[in-house]
Amino acid sequence: MDFSDNGNGIEALHGGDVYRNDVRLDFSVNLNPYPMPQEVIDAMQAGLAEMHQYPDPAQQKLRERIAVLEGVDIDNVVCGNGASELLMAAVHAVMPRKALIAAPCYAGYAVALQASDAAVTEYLLDEKGDFAVDEGILDQITDDIEMVFIADPNNPNGRLIEPELKREIIRKCEECGAVLIIDECFYPLTGAEGGTFTDNALHLRAFTKTFAIPGIRIGYMISRNETLLGKIRKHLPEWNVSRIAERTGETAARVLASTDYLSSSVHMIKQEREYLAGQFERLGLKVYRSDTNYLLIKSRPDLYERLLGKGILIRRCANFSGLDETYFRIAVRQHKDNEELINILGKVL
Repeated sequence: MDFSDNGNGIEALHGGDVYRNDVRLDFSVNLNPYPMPQEVIDAMQAGLAEMHQYPDPAQQKLRERIAVLEGVDIDNVVCGNGASELLMAAVHAVMPRKALIAAPCYAGYAVALQASDAAVTEYLLDEKGDFAVDEGILDQITDDIEMVFIADPNNPNGRLIEPELKREIIRKCEECGAVLIIDECFYPLTGAEGGTFTDNALHLRAFTKTFAIPGIRIGYMISRNETLLGKIRKHLPEWNVSRIAERTGETAARVLASTDYLSSSVHMIKQEREYLAGQFERLGLKVYRSDTNYLLIKSRPDLYERLLGKGILIRRCANFSGLDETYFRIAVRQHKDNEELINILGKVL
């Protein structure tokens, strides 16, 4: 997996590069298409009105709200300026000599590991299984592996890990003494049951995807391993969560705990994902099964350029290990946007 500068800089690692492209519709970033609750908008504005105040360095109220939402103690929660900051802090706290990631996967894991000079081993997922994490990964978790990254659901394909396999991965990492990070940032948008935190793994979550607020930067990590969380906090700067992010996160946690916002989001995502998948197949594209708010497809190599010429941005996946220039990730958006994408796809194909 090569993350060197290819002339485009850091934007080459991720989608969402609306700053260097003429974009009308951005399908390259995976955000909840369901309308944001007014309470969360109001919280952002309240935080803006409090910009004269320093944020709470202990994030007391924010962590309390998250603890209630997730059913854990406040000491099991650490917050960050998005999930990316927490990934980097966790790697710096552990400083693994050798790490394992299931690929293709989110680029941020390897970026954090390479910044700490860790040797990275990749377990390549099988296309025949829609790139789902499979039991073969258990054989790769050996005594010399000090850190393991998995995503549930995985990115860019959107497949959930089978619950029993997830438990086996957690057990194997504990047996081998490896620190396990489970990226669950998209988990709430799958509608999957469970998600309890009864182990020492580091569970990574964020309000970024669930409320479509990547510009706010608010993520959190949950673990029963309070000693390890304490080490991670030492690698985070003071006031790493802004006052706007604090306010937004507090309200977002309350909304998730007390309203039907999430269930309504999951219902809409499922409907629109099925619509898109069906239309993609009708147009002759290869579609991989997904459990969340994005789809991995296989098409002609110039699909990105053809759509960008029409003002539509999708995610090129050639920089994911195991994928090439014929793979693309497309987010699930609101129906009118999805209809426009399908209409234009039919023309450019």
